[in-house]
Amino acid sequence: MDCEDVEPCGCRPLNLVDVCVLGLVVMATWTLVIKYVAPLTWAYAENQAGHSVAAPIMWDFWWVAHIWLARMFWNRHRWAWMSGLLVTVAEIVIVVVKFVGFFRDPDPEFWRLLWFTNKVYVLAYFLVLLVLLFLPAFQRQLRPLDQRLRLDP
Repeated sequence: MDCEDVEPCGCRPLNLVDVCVLGLVVMATWTLVIKYVAPLTWAYAENQAGHSVAAPIMWDFWWVAHIWLARMFWNRHRWAWMSGLLVTVAEIVIVVVKFVGFFRDPDPEFWRLLWFTNKVYVLAYFLVLLVLLFLPAFQRQLRPLDQRLRLDP
């Protein structure tokens, strides 16, 4: 058995699916930092300075879906394409609706601007992913490895 997508060392070369995995991990990490770590750190510092404040946590569990989708892509799971399409469409619709609300009443407050920058990244990422999901080359790269193997005669 020989596979054109695997190097002799057993590693696979970097491709668009791997780049998408990286983008999802960056997105999940960024979400956790700006929605949980930064607000908690800020509130802790303010409370240590004698100001009684609550952490302005922005509850969001999409990072779980992003890590799950990254694993699906990384492992080339047979449902990765459909999962990618479902998460992509859901994210685009949700972010567009949130942007409409934001632009009707913009709030330049620091935490809302952090939220906004995160949503710009999310929207841009998933718009690109939507295009990639329909490219034949991307679909080939996303197929499970056993479907990409060529049997030698």
